[in-house]
Amino acid sequence: MKTPSRSVEDLTGRIDQILREIRDMDFADYQLKKIMELKKAIEAFHEDALRKLVKIVRSTDEGKRLMMEAIEDPSVYTMLLLHGIIKQNLYTKVAAVMEEIRPYLNSHGGNIELEKIEDNVVYVRMQGACSGCSLSAVTLKSVVEEAIKTRVPEIERVEMVNELSPGFMPFHQQVDEGSLLDSCWREGPNIKELQENKPYYISIDGIDVLLIIIDNKVMAYRNRCPHKGIPFSQEAVEQEGNMFLIGHDETFRFDLTNGECITVPYIQLEPFPVRIENQKVWIRTGNGGIVDVLSDSRKNH
Repeated sequence: MKTPSRSVEDLTGRIDQILREIRDMDFADYQLKKIMELKKAIEAFHEDALRKLVKIVRSTDEGKRLMMEAIEDPSVYTMLLLHGIIKQNLYTKVAAVMEEIRPYLNSHGGNIELEKIEDNVVYVRMQGACSGCSLSAVTLKSVVEEAIKTRVPEIERVEMVNELSPGFMPFHQQVDEGSLLDSCWREGPNIKELQENKPYYISIDGIDVLLIIIDNKVMAYRNRCPHKGIPFSQEAVEQEGNMFLIGHDETFRFDLTNGECITVPYIQLEPFPVRIENQKVWIRTGNGGIVDVLSDSRKNH
């Protein structure tokens, strides 16, 4: 009868548990020291055997191929990493940090992709509704950069390879409506109700929202002029080149492709994350806390 395989998490977790139990026992200092010496002696024996085995296997091209195949197994990889026979490369370290950030981004209908690492600079690509997060592009970049540089000190900086702008970009993830509601997403209109380049106004949880489709991207903004403090009501927008403009007068006109005021610098519409699920537009008007999420994640490591 074949023994079922146990996950590397179960096996390493059991080892950690036993070590904690030993440390909690009422051993004299010299007894505990001998136990730790025994542990290190066993590990040294395993390391010596593993190094010899790896050297023999890698002596042929076929052996090298088999070795690379074996390393894909989490248990083999963890054991060789533990003994320093293989080293965790920079790409793997950064990818691990990004996995910590990913759940928060997923909750906003988006994702992050590691594009490449060159000369200790990480290049990432934002995907999905992250680009419409109410956090500014600069703030979002600084949070991602802080998370990576804190865990991987050799990284000097993080660069975005795509411009961040409000809007929905296809992000495929199966999420049930209950999970969306729990994450502060609110159901909007059917996507078929929206027309290209035409504003759609809706109130969600007492917040006025402006929706519009531009170049097959759904934009969502707080429907409130930052200057006059009143909602927009125009049935159409004015197009100038690649800009789609809305405003109560010529003094304050806003480009709905990015929310920026084209007449007065540093003023912009407040964007909301937006996503499409089952032909419905979902908008997230509440703000989560990516900094808090990352802080909690660090506490658990």
